[in-house]
Amino acid sequence: FKDIRICILLAVFIWIYEVIVMFSLKVFLIKALLWSYFCSYVVAQSNIKTEIICTDVCDIDTNMFFLEPVPEVFNDTVSSLNAELFGAYFDHFPDIKADILVALSYYPELQGVKIRFSYRSIKQTMNSRPSPLNMFRKKANWRYSIIVNNNKGRRKALPFEKLPFSMKVGWLGHELAHTLQYKQMRSGEMMIFAYKYVFSKRFVRKVERYSDLITIEHGLAYPLYIGTDFLLNSKDIDKKYRQYALINSLSLNEIKCLWCKYYYELFQYLRN
Repeated sequence: FKDIRICILLAVFIWIYEVIVMFSLKVFLIKALLWSYFCSYVVAQSNIKTEIICTDVCDIDTNMFFLEPVPEVFNDTVSSLNAELFGAYFDHFPDIKADILVALSYYPELQGVKIRFSYRSIKQTMNSRPSPLNMFRKKANWRYSIIVNNNKGRRKALPFEKLPFSMKVGWLGHELAHTLQYKQMRSGEMMIFAYKYVFSKRFVRKVERYSDLITIEHGLAYPLYIGTDFLLNSKDIDKKYRQYALINSLSLNEIKCLWCKYYYELFQYLRN
């Protein structure tokens, strides 16, 4: 809230200065437009700017936390999803589209989303990006990309296609959390977001951890947990990538803690 108050106070100051000292309608309108983008970005990113801390301990019912998605349970839900998934990745692994649809079923906000899946060498297991052409499209026609590492470059990541079903759903859930954030932005907000993500390691940490939190809030705590555990402990993972995950991801204890915070009390209430 502090950043939002500062934003509003500065906007008021600029308005008073323009009106009293050197009023120019054209300059004022340009500044007002730019400032509205900045203020909306501050408001939209207020959750990201907050460092996620969770150290509470609760008596977790392991039968409830260690609950894995079962593919057959999602058959009816997946068949009704309205999503456009395309890209070269499916030329290599056509069957994996079913796993992606299961992950999408946890995100009702992404109904009708258009996502291109690419398959090439990157630094991570996969990453989600908005299409640069969204700047020239109507919001309803925005498209997004998820790039999967083909592990042919120097950086070796998770062998995604060989992972267990639950782990794949958890990993996809994290990337869809990014997609959801992009979907909620405006073009100007997205440009500022991209700039900060490229040039600020501190911002990257907050964005990645916040995306983990969104994944948990959408019911994918355990799939996220086992994916993170595998990433941090597998000997097949590149050391630099493991260090990147260690710095920028929620820890295993934090995932449990946040799941407990958001769901355990609800489960206990329903059980009683």
